[in-house]
Amino acid sequence: MAAYRGPLAGLATFTVNGVAWNVVGEAQWQASGNVNETLKGQSAVEGFSTMPGQGFLQLTLRDRPDAKASDFQGASGLDGVLEQANGKVITVVDGWQTENINVNTQEGTFELHIESDTVTEDTV
Repeated sequence: MAAYRGPLAGLATFTVNGVAWNVVGEAQWQASGNVNETLKGQSAVEGFSTMPGQGFLQLTLRDRPDAKASDFQGASGLDGVLEQANGKVITVVDGWQTENINVNTQEGTFELHIESDTVTEDTV
């Protein structure tokens, strides 16, 4: 099988609840799914537990004059779609904003961190 020679990184587009926002810096994500934790006793490693874990999508977005970045503070019911240069699509369903919204006025940017129990990665 030949190595893929198309775009692997760089370009990204993002919409939240159908509204497009400019992605400025890094976008990071983690799919939701089970999280294992090792269980240890005093005499041995005994196994592990499995618990559900939330996924997240974190992006640096450009502030803009026609929308309020502060509207994201404490928001829920967020549906986000990140399309990456390599063709992957990351989808957040019914997410909630976590962390504080801090706007950098020199760069006109802010970080948006959305968590959900449904964060999926789709390949093309």
